[in-house]
Amino acid sequence: MTVEETTKTKPRSWRWESLTGGGAILQEDGFRRLWMGRVAAHSALNAVLFTLLVLAVGEGSGAGIKSALFITAYLLPTATLGTISGVLVDRLPKNLVLTGVNLARMGLMIVLLMSSTQLWIVYAIALLVAVTSQLASPAEAAALPQVVRRDQLTLANSTNNFGALVSQVVGFAVLPPMFLNTVGARPLFFVAAVLFGVSAVFFLGIRSLGPRRVNIDDTIGAVRDVRKHFAESWERLSRDLMAYMSVIILVLASTATLVAVTLMPRFAQDTLDIPVRNAIFVFLPAAVGVVAGLRLVQWLERRLAQGWLIGAGFVLLVSSFAGLALTEPLADVLESGNPLGFFDPGPFGDTSARIVVTIMFSTIAAFSFSVLGVASRSLVNQRIPLEMQGRVFAAQVVLTNLASIPPILLAGLLSELLGVEPVMFFTMLILLGAAAWALARALSRPQPMDYAEAS
Repeated sequence: MTVEETTKTKPRSWRWESLTGGGAILQEDGFRRLWMGRVAAHSALNAVLFTLLVLAVGEGSGAGIKSALFITAYLLPTATLGTISGVLVDRLPKNLVLTGVNLARMGLMIVLLMSSTQLWIVYAIALLVAVTSQLASPAEAAALPQVVRRDQLTLANSTNNFGALVSQVVGFAVLPPMFLNTVGARPLFFVAAVLFGVSAVFFLGIRSLGPRRVNIDDTIGAVRDVRKHFAESWERLSRDLMAYMSVIILVLASTATLVAVTLMPRFAQDTLDIPVRNAIFVFLPAAVGVVAGLRLVQWLERRLAQGWLIGAGFVLLVSSFAGLALTEPLADVLESGNPLGFFDPGPFGDTSARIVVTIMFSTIAAFSFSVLGVASRSLVNQRIPLEMQGRVFAAQVVLTNLASIPPILLAGLLSELLGVEPVMFFTMLILLGAAAWALARALSRPQPMDYAEAS
């Protein structure tokens, strides 16, 4: 056998990048740096936020209310900074914005290391971290079209979401349990500071994210006219039915997810009967749903119009949360079922049956949110002009956080009075109705032109 024949018959090695549909996109230097910077930053951010949530909730009663108050405190800066952040992101070099944000986060970790973990400090740090996220989120989203080609957007968004999955596993399932169950929170804050510093180095090296020179006068003028510039981008978005509805649907889906996170501590304690700090292990298998969504989203986009795909993803997400609301009765059916007669009364006990049902529906939720998120962001990247995307993604963050605060507070309060399951089911019905109302309003407005090809 010749060397040439050996080369031809050599089996193709498996590469982890194939999980997202291909690895060629990571050969682009700018995208690779953006991806690695996001993974490092989000791993640290997830670990810090989960740890702060555990410290805020504690081990006592009132988990629903405490978690609602903590998440609300994290979302509050949106009310004052959301519009400004979008304008700044569109005016400033995005690599410098992301570098500065993560250096600031590293500084906050140093403050945590030097201070105690009293409740007021936990809330203060959560507020300051939220301020940094107001700049980071739109900057990361708007940077993508500047480091990849237009035909690579779906693959790039899918690969970004795979990076988000990696950061969630590291930030939720690895770092907090490892440190909180052993040496405590302080060493975790040190590791987070290092990760934020590493991400700042990656972001700083992305040369394609804008010129180094900054027009200070133009930036100051834009901030002064922030309402005008923000209204301009929102008016442009609202004239594109598909882009507008994709943003609204993603806002509602994100709101549903935030409400579910708020209810997670109470759900873990009451429904699953496990400690809050270990609840992440029940939801970790949902990573399979994320990977499946990232792997299939391009295949689905070739067979379904993006608008229909986003709508179907939202309906599936709502259905999965309704399934979580029915965890107890479905677990009773699973516990009592014994189709082959091998067990008496069934193969699962009470707690294990509830965990199985939770894993099943949380995996479906993760799959649908993964598909919905990639399709929605790719659609906006394609149809909205580059110079407006920072403001559009900032608007999405603003809407998500402001729309989430009332249901989060209400869900936290009602979960203490009625229990988690009724609150989850009622919340999903409201969000489904809100989506239908938003679509009806959008269809009632005249559409002056087709923006299928963004200028």
